[in-house]
Amino acid sequence: MEVAKRFIIGVDKLVPRPDIALEVLTMAHDSDGSVSAMAQKIEQDPNLTANMLRMANSSYFGHMKKISSIRDIIVRLGNDSVKLLAITSASSGLLNTPQKAYGLEPYSLWNHSLATALLAAILARYADYEDNFSVYTAGLLHDIGKVVLNKPLQEESVNKKINNKFSNIVEYEKFVLGTDHAKVGMALLKTWGLPESIILPIGYHHTLDGEEAGLLQSKILYLANFLIESIGIRSANPEKYMFKVEDFLEQNQRLPDVPNFPDNMEVIINEFYDQFNSAAVVH
Repeated sequence: MEVAKRFIIGVDKLVPRPDIALEVLTMAHDSDGSVSAMAQKIEQDPNLTANMLRMANSSYFGHMKKISSIRDIIVRLGNDSVKLLAITSASSGLLNTPQKAYGLEPYSLWNHSLATALLAAILARYADYEDNFSVYTAGLLHDIGKVVLNKPLQEESVNKKINNKFSNIVEYEKFVLGTDHAKVGMALLKTWGLPESIILPIGYHHTLDGEEAGLLQSKILYLANFLIESIGIRSANPEKYMFKVEDFLEQNQRLPDVPNFPDNMEVIINEFYDQFNSAAVVH
């Protein structure tokens, strides 16, 4: 973690601290928080407001009559939907830029993150894990460390002569930088004051080893990310992706133990596709 912390020194130059978005995230996760107060905070940020209205009017929420204000969202969709929209919209601005070190085009990281969040929330529901909002937020922000490491990874990759072959991006990051995007993301979000229910799964979404990785929320995020990587979602055209349950189970024997996943896998994946196809218009 000490190496990871070095990469977030002066991080505001790379990832400007989204003060209003962070306040909205915190308010959304506060069980005693006021939705009307959150609406007032959201309205202070035009981009956040625009993103929320765009998603509220998408087919994901299925409303025929156009929603034109934050208060309109509260009245028609209810408090839980407002929190979901706020969490999603507050995260999107952090993740929509290209990340050249990772070969990610504009919105590729966002589409992957949104897909992971949606699937993680479905897995959590089937697993009877109650803190659905935290799992969803962790899914949205699990790769924020890539935004931080994009520039140093580019620079060090040029400076170092690398002849090694790596089985995954985490191995490559550790070889080049001495840390990885999961640990850097955890360090960043800790300085931003997000709760451990979000931070811990993010820090361990690429490993099955250790006490923190054994937490149910960590296993859910690991599995959601792994499944989305297996599906290959990066673009805004999810309808072109296919996922075969039998092939996946045959090729992947070591998966985290998430309750009720194996027996409901096909139903879960189909539900995910329906949700993602409806929500993917949001940027």
